[in-house]
Amino acid sequence: MTSSEASYARLGSLVLERDVSRKNALTILFAGFWTIGFVTFLNFMNPYVFALLGIPEGEQGSLAGLLVSLQEITQIAICGLIGAWSDRVGRRPIYVGAVVLLAAGFVAYPLASSEAQLIGLRIAYAIGATACTVMMSTCQGEYITDKCRGRWIGVVAIVNALGVVVMIAVFSKLPVFFGQLGLSDVNALRASFWVCAIAALLLAIVLHFGLQAPGPGATSSTPNLFSQTAKGLTLVKQHPLLGLSYLTAFASKGDLVIVTTFLSLWVTQAGIAAGMSPVEAVARAGMVFGLVAGCGLFWPFVIGTLLDRVPRLAGIAISFAVASVGYVSVGLIDDPLGPMMWVAAVLVGIGQASAIVSAGVLIGQVAPEGYKGTVFGTYGVAGSAGIVTLTFVGGLMFDAYGASSPFLLMGGVNALVVVAIWLLLRWQRANEPPALKRSSATTP
Repeated sequence: MTSSEASYARLGSLVLERDVSRKNALTILFAGFWTIGFVTFLNFMNPYVFALLGIPEGEQGSLAGLLVSLQEITQIAICGLIGAWSDRVGRRPIYVGAVVLLAAGFVAYPLASSEAQLIGLRIAYAIGATACTVMMSTCQGEYITDKCRGRWIGVVAIVNALGVVVMIAVFSKLPVFFGQLGLSDVNALRASFWVCAIAALLLAIVLHFGLQAPGPGATSSTPNLFSQTAKGLTLVKQHPLLGLSYLTAFASKGDLVIVTTFLSLWVTQAGIAAGMSPVEAVARAGMVFGLVAGCGLFWPFVIGTLLDRVPRLAGIAISFAVASVGYVSVGLIDDPLGPMMWVAAVLVGIGQASAIVSAGVLIGQVAPEGYKGTVFGTYGVAGSAGIVTLTFVGGLMFDAYGASSPFLLMGGVNALVVVAIWLLLRWQRANEPPALKRSSATTP
């Protein structure tokens, strides 16, 4: 530890950023646990809502896809604005307000009586969810010193994964619990959502008292909010690593959705074709997906520690190379029900976790002071663009070229990140002043 770090707060072995307290750090970890869980809960409960609204099973898939697409489009539209706004007014008021909006969404969503109302409520909910995730990522990125950033983001990823597990394992059982108490199906569903609304309001209170107080923003250097939002792109000229971080967001967020969407679909279809019942096939798919997700409960801290011990760009290149190998290994499998699928599932789980953690580490390191919210907002836009683009292209490839093709696509996208890092390092070397080149050449 340097003498200047002696006065910095610590969370275990992690050195927090200047003026960030242990309370601030523990609050943002707690917030990440619940924020990701809340976003997951709504998608998980949609089938219950559809069934109670009487929506035919043949139309539920398209409606679910429409709702998710609307959420991603909303995120693309407002991510940058929210990030830029937070540079002006601070993270805490936006995060608190966004969680309150989530709570309102949980109250209203089970009261919807038509598809049109569901769509309108989902857009309103998406605004709150987008603001929550942008503020969560920004706070997580600016609460830690660079030397500990890899391990910190690893811890963050594990906590977020636990939030999803708890939300699905516990909160998804609430309708059954309330049904056993004698409530009707409709009222049991509403009560379940309203419990989440109460939890969200409690989270808002914790955030208000636990997050860092708002600091001065970047208002002096930008005339209006839209000009500041555009800075997320124009800053790439001054900070080329920002462009790389946006590419890592595009690839890593796409990784997550490709696994969620197409791996389960492939295994389920193969199981039914092999003579399994639909229930058995879905259960087999759940086992494979559970193995992938299980890697997210231990591997993030491993790769985060590596990122703190090796040159940062080299570590990120290794992460995306591992991700590429994982996806290609799945894409080369002929029988998704065979034993090799278990090996490939572990590889893709490790690769996916590596890509997500390394992307988070890079954006946290390179986001310039005064524009961190703006940059994290643009990073969110890039991630959503990756989700929309790669899911669409992957779906077309799944139908046209076979179930393994989306995974080969993602292997190529992750390899593209590795190539981009190599080209960036070559460019930096070519533009290094001659004196520095001579110095580095003589350094052992």
